[in-house]
Amino acid sequence: MAGFSTAHDSGVVLDLTTPQLSSELAEIERRLHVLRGLLDAHGRLSEVSDAVRLAHSRGEALVALQNDPFSYSREQAEAVLDMPFSWQAADEAERLRSEWDLVAARRASLREQVTEVLALHWFG
Repeated sequence: MAGFSTAHDSGVVLDLTTPQLSSELAEIERRLHVLRGLLDAHGRLSEVSDAVRLAHSRGEALVALQNDPFSYSREQAEAVLDMPFSWQAADEAERLRSEWDLVAARRASLREQVTEVLALHWFG
């Protein structure tokens, strides 16, 4: 997610009272959740493809992906169904892993910043 700010890197003070921080952290968690499902599905392409192919409708495919053996959330299952056929290529898996790394690093950075701010607040 290229839109994540890098306020910490530019010397801007992190304001814990802003709704933007909570919003950004929530968006990061949502994206990581979806990426987790996409990466799992990419590793199980044959199974996922069979489940979707055997479904009579998109709704049935959605339900199939939310049940065993996949147990994807609705958001993950919808993301899997929305991916174009070309996402099965190896370079797409690398792109997903790169995005995962970027988003996870942003989450870690924000959490570190929050911890630093809280430590300064509580321990001066």
